[in-house]
Amino acid sequence: MKKIALASLLLAMAAATAACGGEKKPESAATPGNTAATKAAEPVTLKFYAHTVLDDFEKYINQFVKKKFPNVTLELVKNQKGSTIEDLLQAGEIPDIIWGGLTNINMLTPLKVPIDLQPLAKKNGFDFNKYDTRMIDNIKSYSDQGQIFYMPYNVLAFALHYNKDLFDKFGVAYPKDNMNWDEVIELGKKLTRTEGDTSYVGLRPPYSLNRLQMQSELAFIDAKTEKSQLTSDGWKALFDLFKRINDVSNQPLKSPFGTRDEFLKAKTTAMLPDILLLQNTDMVAAEKEGFRWDVVTFPTLKAKPNVNAGLFSDGFLLPQGSKHGDLAFQIIAYLSTDPEVQAEASKNGRVSALKDTTLLEHAFENNPAAKGKNLKPLFTQTYPVIPPVTAFDRDGVTSASNQLLNYVTGKSDINTALRQADEEFTKKIAELKAK
Repeated sequence: MKKIALASLLLAMAAATAACGGEKKPESAATPGNTAATKAAEPVTLKFYAHTVLDDFEKYINQFVKKKFPNVTLELVKNQKGSTIEDLLQAGEIPDIIWGGLTNINMLTPLKVPIDLQPLAKKNGFDFNKYDTRMIDNIKSYSDQGQIFYMPYNVLAFALHYNKDLFDKFGVAYPKDNMNWDEVIELGKKLTRTEGDTSYVGLRPPYSLNRLQMQSELAFIDAKTEKSQLTSDGWKALFDLFKRINDVSNQPLKSPFGTRDEFLKAKTTAMLPDILLLQNTDMVAAEKEGFRWDVVTFPTLKAKPNVNAGLFSDGFLLPQGSKHGDLAFQIIAYLSTDPEVQAEASKNGRVSALKDTTLLEHAFENNPAAKGKNLKPLFTQTYPVIPPVTAFDRDGVTSASNQLLNYVTGKSDINTALRQADEEFTKKIAELKAK
């Protein structure tokens, strides 16, 4: 959202180039499943822009593209100083494929970067029914007219992690799958105590506010009126829930972001609701040191049983102005849905976004720490139906989080916290609209 001029520049570029879903002929007659046509195509280099971190480009992307599209060379461009998306647009260096997180789409839509993939899907005979219906609904929530700007490569699983040693130490039964927040809170109270100089915490809140915000299906802003929704009854219930989770502890919450260290390093927290930490480097180190842990399903709301913390995903966008729209679509469709690609990615820890449950049976198979862990139930939870996501939501998260911390630490009451969050967010909305 740097400057309107930047968006205008991009639109001008797009106007000068045939639209990806328009009438121009594709680079080849290839479709995601047409290997012969792909091999016959001329050599071409496509810019692959990693807007968010991709831990192993060769393992998850490039090796498969080389095999299926031998005429294609992917040039990896990382999001860093001098090559931000704004830098590339200003220089006229439009990438062909963008790798990014679903929840980061609203960083790109104000710049008019992503295209709607539906025209290209129709042109290439691609069916979005390969994915869960709620997943597609979630993706559409990031648009204002039902566009599909994003194709998922993998989804992130959520879980309630627990320290077996602490449960055994205090003689408390392990948590079970399909528990709701109230049940987990009561369980956490049984493990909160002080022994000698060590204080133990039974339960810590989720790492980020948006886990509960999405699970509660709450909007930060009314997409039509562009007015803050932070004083609604739903937000009051969320603030109350977060405080009840935090009140389980006998230690003040300085920041939600320090809770992983308590669980993984200090090992003084018994339960941690979070993204599945199998590949977290601290978890890997703890596992090697003999840390005994397991997981059950992410706690749910009583009113929304079996609904998880929301759709968090890594995947692909295609930008306005690319000269290789059809080929780029064929590549991302292949990476997103090919059984071989998705099976291998799932085994390595990037869990398939496809609704084919046979792929999930092999999730994390190549990870030694996954052996014996209670993983399968995690994939049985459904996604919440989230409201439309706007370019203002990131500021909504900041305003709500600031005042939530004041509330749970006793610096303000709930009504004051919500009112101040609403006022702070309303002011920010006005500032952003004025730019």
